[in-house]
Amino acid sequence: MSKKYKFPSEKGKEKWQLFRLNDASKHPVAGPYLELHGNREMILDGCLGVYEYSDTYLKLRLKNGAVILCGSELEIAFFEGEKIDIRGKISSVEFGV
Repeated sequence: MSKKYKFPSEKGKEKWQLFRLNDASKHPVAGPYLELHGNREMILDGCLGVYEYSDTYLKLRLKNGAVILCGSELEIAFFEGEKIDIRGKISSVEFGV
C-alpha cells in the first residue's frame, strides 16, 4: 500500500484504558440493569421504589431518574431488594432524569 494512504491515528492510547477492566470484580455497566423479554416482561435490577402504579402506567424510581412503562394488564410479579419483575403488554419504555 502506498505511503500517502496511511494516516497516523490521532487517538491517544491512554483513551483506550477507559475500556479495560483492571479488577475482574468490577462490573462494566454502571447503574441499573434492564432486561426486556419481548413486550411481555421487563426485569429491572436497580429499582429503588415505585412512584406510580396502575394496570396501564408504571413509574419506577432509579438512583438517577425514573423508568416509565405504558401498556395494558401491567402487574408487578416480583419485587425484592432492588430487583423488580413487571409482566403485561408493554407498549413503551421511557427514561426520565
